[in-house]
Amino acid sequence: MSLSKALNDYLHIDFDEMRPPGFLSKEANQIEATVTNVDRGHGWIANAVCPLCASDQRVVRFQRFARKILQCVSCEVGYSEAFPATTTDVYSDTGYLDTQDANYLQNAEYRKRRFASERLAIIARHLQRDPIGARLLDVGCGTGWFLEVAQQAGYAVVGLEVGAELARFTSEKLGVQVFTHPLPELAASQRFDVITLFDVIEHVPDPGGLLKAVRSHLNPGGIAIVFTPNLDSLGLAVLGAHSSLIMPAEHLYYFTPASLRRLIEQANLEAISFSTKGMDIADMYSYYRDVSRINPIADFLRDRGSLLQAVLMPQAVQTTCG
Repeated sequence: MSLSKALNDYLHIDFDEMRPPGFLSKEANQIEATVTNVDRGHGWIANAVCPLCASDQRVVRFQRFARKILQCVSCEVGYSEAFPATTTDVYSDTGYLDTQDANYLQNAEYRKRRFASERLAIIARHLQRDPIGARLLDVGCGTGWFLEVAQQAGYAVVGLEVGAELARFTSEKLGVQVFTHPLPELAASQRFDVITLFDVIEHVPDPGGLLKAVRSHLNPGGIAIVFTPNLDSLGLAVLGAHSSLIMPAEHLYYFTPASLRRLIEQANLEAISFSTKGMDIADMYSYYRDVSRINPIADFLRDRGSLLQAVLMPQAVQTTCG
């Protein structure tokens, strides 16, 4: 891709909107609190081998709050050395809604303008039917900012959110149905034209089972959109365990493009579009501004962020499946 095309295709991101001062320290406090909640709750289940391919060959990539993130030498996937014994210690805590409020509702209007419209454009490019009335399920819908914009665009929207308190909040706010049990447990009669999984697949202990469930709930010609962090990203290479993506209790997996493609194929889905996008430069900017406090580097990244991110774009793997 030429530089001019990369710049034309790139949509500017307001770094200070998405990574305000204190972002990394606030995220670190929340991540540590969740790890502590699991420690004090039902505890952890250790992974003696890779949860995806059963290989025992792995290396340590990161360590945070006494928890290791490993990478499988065989299939390349990264994974937490142990998974929480129950998701209730992570997503049903009484403070989870407050955490989502702090992370998403405070800049929801910007997220809707910048990110929801971009995601709907991706769907429209690949959906083989009129979007008006198309049934859309947003798995891990959170506070519902994407569902709200999709609903306004004419989609018949449904959400899925395993955090019961958060699901109730979003359902009442938008007046839509929000399921509270995992997608593989959804009734077979529930079928959709579009299933979105924005930053979801890394949270579940069985991502292969989740993708197979996606396939079983798609209407003929339906599509799925998957966003997930990229273990091979520049942002992770620079920030390491300081990255807000290193969440031992919440992010159970860390996919590379190769390991994600393999998982998609194993679920008998076809990857009809595969690209990398992200906020590496924004994350690096917040790190040099707030942690390292090297102002010249932070200023350089802020002033040239769009140019750099447009060229690099290696933080998040975005996949469209059909």
